[in-house]
Amino acid sequence: MKKNYQVICLLIMAFLFFMPVQAFAVAGGHGGGSTGGGSGGGSIGGGSNSYYRDDRSTTSMSESENFLYIGLSLGSIIVFPLVKKKRVQYVEFNDLLSRMPGTKREKKKLLSEINRVFYAIQKAWEEEAPEKVKNCYTPRLFEEHQQVLQKNKDEGVRNHTTKITIQELGNYRQINENSFSIRIDFSCFDYLVDRKNQQLISGDKRERLYFSQVWYFNYSEKDKSWQADFIQPIFLD
Repeated sequence: MKKNYQVICLLIMAFLFFMPVQAFAVAGGHGGGSTGGGSGGGSIGGGSNSYYRDDRSTTSMSESENFLYIGLSLGSIIVFPLVKKKRVQYVEFNDLLSRMPGTKREKKKLLSEINRVFYAIQKAWEEEAPEKVKNCYTPRLFEEHQQVLQKNKDEGVRNHTTKITIQELGNYRQINENSFSIRIDFSCFDYLVDRKNQQLISGDKRERLYFSQVWYFNYSEKDKSWQADFIQPIFLD
């Protein structure tokens, strides 16, 4: 019995050990990258054994119960944090909507526009062609991205940000009638290579990184659309 509990403890420790841990990674102007992380906790179930005349039955039942305890314990470690995360995301999304002005339809339209601008700029960054989506930028941010990309070319390096996925939007803040900020959490593969031989300089082609940034948007009367004006990285622990 004692040996079986030791097995349970070893399995739980192994699970926690191999969970991803957070690290710093700064590339491509994103800043504050993390390999992800987060951990959940669970408890090991217990109970009294049932005794039978046949000792072999007692041993078999005891081992079956212990395997059941292992399954339930590991299941709670995996499932409980996911349920908690979904609940938190639901609350945060409702809080986000409550901070945004306008009708429900107008709020959804704005969120859709934020997504469109974000992905358009990220795609243009990967292609090193911000001019393709110039209408998504204010002149200030457009010039800044042009300068960074040109600097990369001059130094013989290229930054890749691929397979980008928005994880969550939050912390909406209305600055004035034509300006607001919003936090964008996203993940991607982010790495730097040598332009000539394509050798990896920094980052990882196979490890997804997580980023959190505050994006500032201004409304352009000329283009009749929202444009990204400034991107502030949030450095993750």
